[in-house]
Amino acid sequence: MTFLALPSLVGLLVQALAVLLIAALCLVLQRTVHRDPLRYWSVGWFLLFGGLTSLFVSFQFPPLRAAGQSVYLLGEYLFGYLLIAGCRLCVTGRRAEWHEAWLIVPALFLAVFLPRLGGGNFNIFFIIHTLIYAYLFGAAFRVLWHARASHAGFIGYRVMIVATGALTLVYLHYAPLFAGSYVGMFPPTMPYLEYSPLYDLILLVMLAFGMVMMTTGEVQRELLLANANLAAARDRLADLAQMDHLTSALNRHAFYSIIGDPAGGEGAILRGCAAIADIDNMKAINDRYGHAAGDAAIRAVASAIRSCIRADDLLFRWGGDEFLILLIGVSETEAHARLDHLDIPLRWTALAGIAEPVTISVSVGYAPFESASSLDEVIALADEAMYGRKKRAATEAVQP
Repeated sequence: MTFLALPSLVGLLVQALAVLLIAALCLVLQRTVHRDPLRYWSVGWFLLFGGLTSLFVSFQFPPLRAAGQSVYLLGEYLFGYLLIAGCRLCVTGRRAEWHEAWLIVPALFLAVFLPRLGGGNFNIFFIIHTLIYAYLFGAAFRVLWHARASHAGFIGYRVMIVATGALTLVYLHYAPLFAGSYVGMFPPTMPYLEYSPLYDLILLVMLAFGMVMMTTGEVQRELLLANANLAAARDRLADLAQMDHLTSALNRHAFYSIIGDPAGGEGAILRGCAAIADIDNMKAINDRYGHAAGDAAIRAVASAIRSCIRADDLLFRWGGDEFLILLIGVSETEAHARLDHLDIPLRWTALAGIAEPVTISVSVGYAPFESASSLDEVIALADEAMYGRKKRAATEAVQP
């Protein structure tokens, strides 16, 4: 068989130029998304372009044949290694390591030795080269195949599996065809083999598409994850903005958000009873035991209120030692039955840092409501009722 016929040289040139475009595309994409697997692949495509260009030059200028074919082989072997390294990094996170640099030794040996095999006849060394190249594509296929369970959702991943598998088979089948052509079983200018660069190009383009789709798929997944994390963080911040950190009750901001929300306000709070609960003698507790004990007393009252209300009812920390309770669908009589005995569980309250239990009492005022729109007025009435109870309790305390 002669060296490559003219149509093959045209196909080889087309393949080299297409690989250059693929390399440029991967490089531009890498500069945009900064993915290490894509960086490996970009370098590999440029090396493959250099190798294909060297092979083309070797056929055009016979004195450069041996050197050009050596550069061609080295470029293809380095491309194969970087393809494997990029696939491995993409699916397992394992990077190329310096101790793997010894692989350049057999690659250099083969690149120098094979072109001289058979007196420089391209067909003889190409038979061995196709088997080596098929092994490299097969290794990349194996790396991808082992990770199919965790990456099955990526279309680009599936495209790369198909492309590397097809390239493995294509280069495997070149060996017997070139061998048969060399020994005379096939015509020396077999058209099927003369156009082999174009077949390779189709599969290489498919491989490049898979790389780009795999990279963009990873970026899309990271963006979706980042958006989900941002949404979760936003929800946590919204919850914190509506939550009193001391008592874990809702705060005034939450109250106005609920009342102002058509889904959670007017429609959810139709009728019920509002209650304002205020801790008696809070200043005396702070003065005698300290503010840490005062905070503990506030938490104890919030806990006691929760034990008296239902899950549907709403508890708000309305002020320093004042709470608002919205008992949904509850009459004023039932609200009294629930909260009038609130002092009982607070009679002997253990506070952190205080040796003896402390008695805490709470004054509660009530006002029924028929709709959420009237809550501001109702809360004012409940607050007035609460202060009325405080005054009566103070008056009763000083009477003999």
